[in-house]
Amino acid sequence: MSLNREWRHGEQQAWFEAPDILWARFRGAITLETSVWSCGVYREMADAQRFYLAADITDSHLSPESRRYLVDHAQAGWFLGVVYIGAAMEQKATTKSLMVGAMLSGGMRLDTAYVDSAEEARAWIARHREAAARTG
Repeated sequence: MSLNREWRHGEQQAWFEAPDILWARFRGAITLETSVWSCGVYREMADAQRFYLAADITDSHLSPESRRYLVDHAQAGWFLGVVYIGAAMEQKATTKSLMVGAMLSGGMRLDTAYVDSAEEARAWIARHREAAARTG
């Protein structure tokens, strides 16, 4: 996979960092179109490899249509883990409902964390990688 791969959709942005992190920054209203775009990015990444999603969702808001689209189309098997940066209480409830919805629709369990900074996201990913390496 290209080390300098980036995607943009309006204010939203995603970029790949080798070996396995997809960073994403979401701001403002997350519409159905944004979820279609983000799922397309995730699918493109997953076609090459599983990955960690480190999503900065500070000051973003997921519409009900967008949430439904993500539950119906994102696949837990694409991800090694998901870490949300800057999630407020409402966003934590929304993202937890996404994870439960994915699992109830036949998806696998997906390790998820909530942190306040990119540095904390990196640390969580590093710990998660180490744990995964120990358990094989």
